[in-house]
Amino acid sequence: MQSSGARERLVEQILQHLQHLGPDVDRLGGAAASSMRLNRTDLRALQVLGPSAGMTAGELARALRVTSGATTRVIDSLVASGHAVREADPHDRRRVLVRLTPRATAAVDRSFERLREQARTVLDGYRDAELELLARFLADVRSLLRLHALRLARQTNARHSDSPLDDPSEP
Repeated sequence: MQSSGARERLVEQILQHLQHLGPDVDRLGGAAASSMRLNRTDLRALQVLGPSAGMTAGELARALRVTSGATTRVIDSLVASGHAVREADPHDRRRVLVRLTPRATAAVDRSFERLREQARTVLDGYRDAELELLARFLADVRSLLRLHALRLARQTNARHSDSPLDDPSEP
């Protein structure tokens, strides 16, 4: 067991790595978007649409956290470039779904393929118990990030209205 001072230094080191991860991921997103001749929002849309069987424009707008006008521009751009198609919802013909084309799915996969291979090589150096710990830690961190983003959004919304600020200890 480490001394409390050594533990605290290790915790601070981890927190510093997490803080620097944001700009690193942002740089990666910019480079990936450029390599695909897309802007960052269009790439984010591809990433959001990828795991889905299709989304409405409203669902995509909420996932991207952009306006309906910006979403229309993204969809138009992706359709024009052959990355996405608009299709009638098979369950409700009044709704239109946007989904990726196989070409877009392959392009996204290709842009991150080498990173995934290199990450797999790094992960191969960990024991199963360590991998389980890493998976749990990353899931916990992602939950914390989403919670903190929600908290900040609520505080921002409260500042822009006449209501009092949300309690920062509340989700």
